[in-house]
Amino acid sequence: MFPDKFSFNSQLYDLWEIYERIKSYYPIGIPKGEGVGIFFEYSGLKKLEDIIIDNVHNEKNFKKRWTDFTDELKKIINKDIIGTTYGQAPSFSSSIIVEKNVIETCTHLKELHFAISFVGNFFTIYGLDSTRILDEKGDYRGYHVANVLTASPFKEFEKDFLLVEKSIRTNYPNHKMVPYGFGKQIMDGLQVRYSDAEVCSIQMALFNDIIQPRNNFRFTQGHIVDNTRGNVYYGIEDWKK
Repeated sequence: MFPDKFSFNSQLYDLWEIYERIKSYYPIGIPKGEGVGIFFEYSGLKKLEDIIIDNVHNEKNFKKRWTDFTDELKKIINKDIIGTTYGQAPSFSSSIIVEKNVIETCTHLKELHFAISFVGNFFTIYGLDSTRILDEKGDYRGYHVANVLTASPFKEFEKDFLLVEKSIRTNYPNHKMVPYGFGKQIMDGLQVRYSDAEVCSIQMALFNDIIQPRNNFRFTQGHIVDNTRGNVYYGIEDWKK
């Protein structure tokens, strides 16, 4: 069963900005193929690549625009913050280790992920429970699986979720939260340059592929998440007409 396709209640909310920004950067309906073809010639894709280079691969800009922000956030949260910005993913992103439990070769992590998009003025926050099982050699070549996604300030994630949200809204006052309920939706014909996934979600187009739709037919590093808790439409008020 495929994930939900992009849609919203247009009588109450206006999420057309998400569609328009994705369309401006991604060649919707043109298959990516095997690294060659007109997909990679799309002017919007080239423009997005330039934005990523300017924000991520320019060390001075990356520090000023993201590292300084997360350093200040760390003082507020008083927890370790791990950078998850990578490659050609179109966002700044990091995660906070909310809780870590280790039993022999099994590690259970509770992490709060957050990201700021380069595609438009959007941000996302969600909690992720995951389990890592190390192999017999004791290194990280074992197994890593996502267990539960928490889509809103809920139980053990509530305090840190709200602190991160407040910091993002203060430092990025023009940005809107993309609720997980919409982020997990897919758009027909959408593929992203940085991932081999054949089924791409709004989340992947705006942020990264840490979480992905089910039904991806190529090998991918992203997590498939079936279980969610909290309000998957948390943040929808940002989009109210």
